[in-house]
Formats: sequence, structure tokens, C-alpha cells
Amino acid sequence: MTEQGTLIDVAVPLPIEGLFTYGVPAHLTSQIELGRRVLVPFGKKIRAGFLIGLSNGLPATLQIKDVIDIPDEPPYLTEGLWRLIRWMAEYYLLPTGLVLKTALPSGSDRKSQPWALLTPDGRRWFGTVDRDKGLILPAKMLKSGAMPKKELLEILGHEGLRKALDRQWVRMEERIARPRTSLFKRTLHELLDPAGVGSHDLETPPPLTEDQATAFGPIREAVAEGGYRPFLLFGVTGSGKTEVYLRAIDQTLTMGKKALVLVPEIALTPQLARRFLRRLGGGVALFHSGLTPAQRLDEWRRIRLGTVRVVIAARSGIFVPMENLGLIVVDEEHDPSYKQEDSCPYHARDMALARAKLEGACVILGSATPSFESFVNAMRGKITRLDLRARHHGGSLPSVEVVDLREEGKKTRRGSLLTPRLLQAVGEALDRKEQVVIFLNRRGFDTFAQCRSCGTALKCPNCDVSLIHHKKARDLRCHICGYSRMAPPLCPSCAGDKIFFGGVGTQKVEEDLVEAFPQARVERLDRDSTRRREDLEAILDRFRHREIDILTGTQMIVKGHDFPGISLVGILCGDHSLHFPDFRASERTFQMLTQVAGRTGRESDSGHVILQTFDPDHTAIRLASTHAYEEFFRTDAALREELAYPPYGHLILIRVEGNDESRVEKKAHRIATAARMLKGDCRETMVLGPAPAPRRKVIGRFRWQILLKGTSRGPVRNLTKGLMAEGHLKGHGYKIIVDVDPVDLM
Repeated sequence: MTEQGTLIDVAVPLPIEGLFTYGVPAHLTSQIELGRRVLVPFGKKIRAGFLIGLSNGLPATLQIKDVIDIPDEPPYLTEGLWRLIRWMAEYYLLPTGLVLKTALPSGSDRKSQPWALLTPDGRRWFGTVDRDKGLILPAKMLKSGAMPKKELLEILGHEGLRKALDRQWVRMEERIARPRTSLFKRTLHELLDPAGVGSHDLETPPPLTEDQATAFGPIREAVAEGGYRPFLLFGVTGSGKTEVYLRAIDQTLTMGKKALVLVPEIALTPQLARRFLRRLGGGVALFHSGLTPAQRLDEWRRIRLGTVRVVIAARSGIFVPMENLGLIVVDEEHDPSYKQEDSCPYHARDMALARAKLEGACVILGSATPSFESFVNAMRGKITRLDLRARHHGGSLPSVEVVDLREEGKKTRRGSLLTPRLLQAVGEALDRKEQVVIFLNRRGFDTFAQCRSCGTALKCPNCDVSLIHHKKARDLRCHICGYSRMAPPLCPSCAGDKIFFGGVGTQKVEEDLVEAFPQARVERLDRDSTRRREDLEAILDRFRHREIDILTGTQMIVKGHDFPGISLVGILCGDHSLHFPDFRASERTFQMLTQVAGRTGRESDSGHVILQTFDPDHTAIRLASTHAYEEFFRTDAALREELAYPPYGHLILIRVEGNDESRVEKKAHRIATAARMLKGDCRETMVLGPAPAPRRKVIGRFRWQILLKGTSRGPVRNLTKGLMAEGHLKGHGYKIIVDVDPVDLM
């Protein structure tokens, strides 16, 4: 290009740092706009990059490549979203290109692939007579004149393709496909509410309770004034947090601004969206992984065009390209599903706070069991705490009866967790025509299989965890990688016939409930019973319409569902999650038990919970039974503060993964040694490890980890940056993940 050409900076969605400068031919300069997709030569390929702005220029002696095209389509990014991407890259110590790739909807960042194009000679040759019986091009190729090389290679084989190229009947060209959009033209409004809700059908807001009115006052003022204001809405289960959200959103829309609502579970998005549509009318979008790539791209474009006023989304929705954002709501902010754990780790709750600050918006974090991080931030005055201490119907929280499985378990049938006391309570609830929820956070029928002759446990070859027996399918499955095999009649090690299936999963519970209560309508809600999203919605709808008497399931039944007919919740084994080697185990157990218990008595005082446990004296169990969050916090937080664990300390986890455990272990030791040398005499930072991860092997990859811990954030981050700068966190044959503020240490 000439020296007078326009230069632009382009971000490429690859795990690389920095921007790339390209020239723009004169005929494309009118297309220059922040956030547009641009097709650029990148190495030997054509890649989709994203226009970030005009370049400051480079030395005239440097050769600059031109962009190939700037497609005539709406921009993908907003200025605010690009600022968030840069902030995330800096905070989480990640390459900007990797963050960009994570933020964008799939399909928008395609790279080119080789296509075979029919030449004029080739068309003349095959269009007249078949002169070469050994080489016949497919009809699709002859008709369209082009075909992906991969497809043509499958038909002709390597020798046939070489012959076609040598005779110049076809030529190769790199092409990049445009993102596909959905052919499904029904609107979201029609999908969520087929009957249609006009403006005259909008629901009238119910009167606020005294607690709700007190909490909403400061939020209303903050939204009206504009600017960054964070709130922690600390409300007991059933206190009406959603109504406060709706009032805040309505106030935001009145101010001419937009709102983003994050929820922890896909199952909640349609349910919440229906409620929002009936209160707010149109202009509501859904964004989550349950949509097809084309549907996600449709929603992304609709949001970017500004036709959407409210977005309801799961974790990835923190990146939607909304402009004029006035409010972000993070419902159930404590939920661990807000943390992404893969090669681009981030926490959507923390990103919500960052985005609100960058864009001058109000943010509400809502929970009945706040994360310790949010609760401490509220204590320190960084977040304004607002309390909803009573249920919206004015009734009391459910009574919790603790059942000691060490004693009551002796009276149960072998291989069952349904104690006589629980069975009695279920029967009484059914007699009163009330609904029951039975909770066990273990899928499958039996949770392990072992040979009684030689002791061999049947484990996943990829993940080194016990395989779960699924009785109906008669197979053993790994719930991490999906590996499965038929349940063997004989031991694969000693050929003995004494294979024992033990443990209790939700499928076994369902079968036991059907046997105990043959007249009751029993269903199960877990990942196995809801392979399709339609299955999930169908089960929830049947339960909502009281077509199910007993619903048993995993933590999917905990996620904020509101069913007024539930009078009894049975928790089969309340201490299961206490036994993980993680400093957050007690906190997660308390949160889980409190949230499960909160499913009952939401419209009356008839709610009752039976909490079965082998450890009734544990602090998390004892205080969850009395809904005493603040007492639990004081007890558990004191230990964390003493040991400098979050929220009183700061962690960065460095995990090394690879197929060769010996190489992984050696690399982990080298990183730990380098970290200790770089740390020197700094007492504010500790290097823990290296050690095998508690889940030593996952999906065929061995995992070792090093934990950097400090009382101050700066020294821990500087140590990690030092390791990066000296190249210790690079290498071949393994993958190294840096997880800032890790949530899962497993």
C-alpha cells in the first residue's frame, strides 16, 4: 500500500498479545468503524479480526499488508466492551486475543480453509465428454464451481486431487465463511409467550413489602443519579429479591438506559424472561449456551443494534455488546457457576463489578447466602448492603429437623438413604396433597463399582475417578469426560463374578420412592433426565402445575426455582460436599443446604426440611439448620483470616496439564523452584506445592498445580508476572493455566 493509505489496529481472536496494524484500501475506508469484523491475511491463512481504531502509524520502511475485506455487517464490539476486554486481560494476566475470543459469539472469528475452484480448462474438459475414466469430479463441484478441499479430498483421494491440480483442472484458494445466522424467524417474544402479551396485558406490580421498599429506595436514587454504585441485596430465601430487581430495571428503562441480568443456570433464563416480558413488555433478549451458535449470533447482533432493552444471560452474557448500560444484576451471586475454569478463567460476578465501574452503571449482587468476598466488601464499605430479612408473604423460614444418619441410618433398608423418619414425613405431605422435593447431589444409580474378590475399583481410564452405574442403560459412565462402557458381569482384572455396586445416586432414590409411594407421581431432575432443554422446561412446568408429587434431583432443583406448593424438602446426605480438600467446602455446604431448604414454605408457614447427615455437629450443618448466615460467616471467616485465605488473602493457581505425567511433574517443580527464587525474602507471599491436583487426571491429562498465596494482591501478581516474563510459564508438551482468584482448587 502507499504511504498515504489509512492504517488501522486490528485485534485477532487468538491466544496472543497485542494489536496488528493493517492498511485499508481506498474503496473500503468508508467501512472503518470500531468493532467491525475485518478479513486480514494472517500467516498463510485469512483470519477474521476486529477493528479497534485508527493506528498511530509505523515506520515508512515497514511493509504493511492490506485488509482483504470489511464485510458490510453491523459492528460486533462497542467501545465499552473493548475497555472491559482490555481490563480483563490485564487483571487475569491473559493475552488480549484470548479474551477477545472468549468474549465473542462462536462463528464470528472464523479462519479460512482451502477451497478447490474449478478452472475454465477443468470445466471445458468435464463439460464435454468424460475423457478420463479415472477421475470424475462430483456433480456438486461441476454445478457450483467450488468445493472445500477437505470434501473433495474425501471423494477423489490424494492421488486424484494431485492429478486434478497437475492438469490445472482445479486450483486452490483460501476462503473464509461468513457467520451463519439463524433461519428460525420466530421472535423471542413468541417463543417465550406464544399467546402473546400486548402492552395492555402487562402485569401490575404488586405492592412492596416494608423490607423491599427500604431496599429499593437507595437503588432507585442511584439509578436516577447515574454513575457506578454497587449494592449487595442480602435477602433470605423467598424474600422477593426478583421484585426489587424488576423495580430497579423499570427505573433504569425510565431513565432511557438498558439493563443486563445474569443468572447462574440456563434453566432460570426462560422462567425469568417470561416474568420480565409480562412486566416490561418487549425488548428482552436471552443469551446463554443453550442457544445454537446461529441463535447466539442473532441475539448478539440484535443487542448490538440497540433494539434490546433488557438482556437475561448466563455467565457469558457479561460480554454482550450493550451500549448505554445503566444497571447490571447478578442473581445468586454466590453461585460457583459464575466462574469459568478453562484456559481463559474469569469470574462473571467480578467482571460485572468491573464493567459497571467502567461504564458508570449501578450493579446489584443478590443472594440469601452471599459469597464471603461480597460480604466482606460490604463490611468494608466497598459495596452498600441492603437487607431483606423477612419472606415476602410475611411468614417464617422453614423449620429444619436434623436427622443423624449414624443412628437413623441403621433403620433404613440396605443401600437406601430414605430413613423411616423421612418416609413418614413424605407420606404425611402426600396425604395433605402437598408437593415434596428430595435432594441428593449425586447422579446415577450406584456411585461406584468394585470387585469383592480382588478389590479392583472400576474407574474411568481418562479421569481416574469412579465410574457411575446407570441401571436403566446398563452401563458405567464418567461424569467428567463422558466415557462409558457396559457394566461387566465379570471383573476385568481377576475375572471374578463378585462385582459389587454401591453408593446411592438420584436414579436409585427415584426407584426407591416409586416403590415406597406407588400412588405418587415421582420424577427426577438432573443432567441425565434433561439432556435437551425442552425436557428441563417440561419437568419444571409439570411440577409448577402440580402434575408431579415428588421431585428428586441434584443441585439443579436448588437454582432459584419458586414453587409455592412445596411443603417438604428432604436432604438425603447434607455433609457430602464437606469432605473435599478445599478451604471453601464449608461455605459451599452451608450455601447449598440453605438454598435447598429455601425451596419450601414460600407462600405459607407450612415449610419443613428434614436434613439427614452423618455429622450433625459440624458448624455448617448446625448453623444451616437455623438459617444463621452471619454466625456461620463469623465462625468460618475467622479461620480463613488466620490462614490468609480469601477474602483476607489472595490466590493465584498455576496448573500444569499434559499427557505425560513425568514431564508435567518436572515442569511443575521447575515453576515452583523459579517462584521461590523470584520471591526471595518476601514474607507477604507463599509458594505452596507443587502437588498433584486433587483430581489428578481429567480427560486423559495429568494435572499438577502450584498455589501462590499472599496477604496483599500486588506481591502475588508481581511474582506471577515475573514467572511469565522469564518464560517459566511456557513450554511444549503441556498446557499451563494461570487462574487468578481461583474458585475450584480441585
